[in-house]
Amino acid sequence: MTEAKGKKFTSDDLKQFDGLNGHPLYVVFKGKVYDLSSSKLWLQGRHMAMHSRTDDLAEAIKKAPHGEDNVYRFPSIGEFGEEALQATTPPPTQEKPQGPQAPLPIQTRGLSRRQFLKLAAAAGGAVTVGAVLSTLKAGTFVPPPTAVAAWPVIMVTNISSLTNLVPLVFYYPLTNTPNYLVKLGQPATGGVGPDSDIVAFSAICQHLGCIYGFVAPSGSPPCNSSFKAVVPMGYCCCHGSQYNFLEGAKVIGGPAPRSVPMVQLQFDSSTGNITAVGMNPPTIYGYGPPGTTDPKLVMEYDLQAGNLVTQSTVLG
Repeated sequence: MTEAKGKKFTSDDLKQFDGLNGHPLYVVFKGKVYDLSSSKLWLQGRHMAMHSRTDDLAEAIKKAPHGEDNVYRFPSIGEFGEEALQATTPPPTQEKPQGPQAPLPIQTRGLSRRQFLKLAAAAGGAVTVGAVLSTLKAGTFVPPPTAVAAWPVIMVTNISSLTNLVPLVFYYPLTNTPNYLVKLGQPATGGVGPDSDIVAFSAICQHLGCIYGFVAPSGSPPCNSSFKAVVPMGYCCCHGSQYNFLEGAKVIGGPAPRSVPMVQLQFDSSTGNITAVGMNPPTIYGYGPPGTTDPKLVMEYDLQAGNLVTQSTVLG
């Protein structure tokens, strides 16, 4: 990879730093280039499935619950080329050229993010999955498609692969929407399996779209060692939202206005296979008007702004 430190970048230079397929993620902000490769909330070139890497970052930050400091905390590794910065300024009036002119270079002002999530840590029966801080707030949503698709049906894992209170992270229904699947060890609302204790929920917080973490009873989230979970739960380190996994991810603390969506699971008692067959309301955060509960609209919104999964992708 080309050494970036101190370099002046052009639009063409930045194309290789799109955050995809293992490439670094570089962003232009106020004439400087920042390395956002360590940001955890850009998935497949989109932030919260809302902001494209070609969007205006300065405009997005105006709608975010934070300021420019969330960009400045990432390393600055160069400057944007002067020729590209001039792209937004019309050239002075000149005589009509004799031949066609080459187009001016366009400033790349958006973001992208490499594959984000390799989660799940286990220790002594207490599991915590690190949540990460948001860098931008989702401000808009993509309109629903005209044709209604069907939920993909994907075998996620086999019950023989599960350990109580050790979460599996998997993508469903899109390749950029992560979920937690957990065998809780006690019956839960909507649980499947011989003990009705296997549940799965979207990993995207319903407050502002951060990725929250799973915390086992008596465990603590990585951001708050003084907090001790009394039930298996989700804990968002961005703003402290808490979800009770025993009761359908019911909100039990923090600012989240509603529960996170539950993945509809089916259990095959003859094989032990656990299959994802749909999502319960509300809409996944960032994929439609927040809190949408109509099943038809939920499916339309949840199946857009990404690629449908075609096979199980379990990350641990």
